[in-house]
Amino acid sequence: MKKFLVVLVGLFMAQTLMAAETPKIVTVDVLRAVMSTEEGKIKIEKLKGEFEKEKAGLEALNMKGKKLQDRIQKDGAVMSTDERHKLEKELMEIAQELKFKEQQLKQSGQADQRQVVESMLPKFQQAMKQIIAEQKIDMVLRREAVLDLNPSLDITDLVVTKMNSIKD
Repeated sequence: MKKFLVVLVGLFMAQTLMAAETPKIVTVDVLRAVMSTEEGKIKIEKLKGEFEKEKAGLEALNMKGKKLQDRIQKDGAVMSTDERHKLEKELMEIAQELKFKEQQLKQSGQADQRQVVESMLPKFQQAMKQIIAEQKIDMVLRREAVLDLNPSLDITDLVVTKMNSIKD
């Protein structure tokens, strides 16, 4: 009789667990959400203008280096050793400066992107709270942390729409 009761209780518990609603888990791509909003696009466009100026400076430096390299290849055989070494040294300095400026530009771009995300984080959080309440979501994971998922579980587009509808 005791074994029968244990089995009966076990079956009852299993049935209760199976009847419980499965948790609703979704993902969101925070960066894509922020950058896809109207406000995010405007901020990024503004930063692109500044980025293009910096990029033009890099292009000019790159062209200077190519001209110098062409000169060394073309006239190197008839140049004095001192003149050739001087031009090669100048070319190396240009290459180092170019590498340094490219690295600075990349870091600056990443910092600008972080700044845009941080400035829009309160709006993102507000949109997420509303969506979580409306959709009765139990857990939200960052899209970057998930290896693979059903696309219907990604709410990024919904977050973009909600963020666009929130007025400051």
